[in-house]
Amino acid sequence: MKTTLIKTLKISLSALLIIGLTACMSLGNLSYKQARMLKKEGFTLTEEGWTLRLPERLLFDFDQADIQDAKKTEIIQLSERLQKYRLDKVKIVGHTDAVGTPEYNNKLSLKRAESVATVFTSSGFNPQNIQAIGRGAAQPLAPNDTEENRALNRRVNIIIIP
Repeated sequence: MKTTLIKTLKISLSALLIIGLTACMSLGNLSYKQARMLKKEGFTLTEEGWTLRLPERLLFDFDQADIQDAKKTEIIQLSERLQKYRLDKVKIVGHTDAVGTPEYNNKLSLKRAESVATVFTSSGFNPQNIQAIGRGAAQPLAPNDTEENRALNRRVNIIIIP
C-alpha cells in the first residue's frame, strides 16, 4: 500500500514538473506576468521570440529614419514598461520595402532600428542590452507589388531577448 502511494506521488510530481516546464516553454521562457504584459502591449510569440511590429508609417516619414516627435513618447513608455517587468534586453530590427537598391535599403533599415534604440537608451535601457539590426528588404511580410503591401514591409520589430 505504501509503495503504491509513493509511486503515485512520484508520478504526480513528475507530471506537475512536466506541465510547469511546458508552460514556461510556451511563454517563451518568461514569467506569466511578463508574458501577460507583452500580450497586452501587442507582442506575439514568433520563431524569433516575443515580437512587436511597429509599422513604418506610424514612426517615420517616407524615406526617413528620424522618429516623429509624437511617437517618441509612446516608444519611451513602452521602454519603461519593459524595464519595469525586467525585460531589459531587446533586439530592434529595421525592415524596408524593395524600392531602392539593396545597399540603400540595408542602410535605411539600420538607421531606423538605431533611431528606436536611441529612444530606448534615452529612457534608461543599457545600450549593451540593445542590438540594432537592419535587414533591408530581405524579409518581406507581403509581396512588394502594391503600395499597401510595400507599406506593410516597412517596419521596425522589437524582439525581447530572454
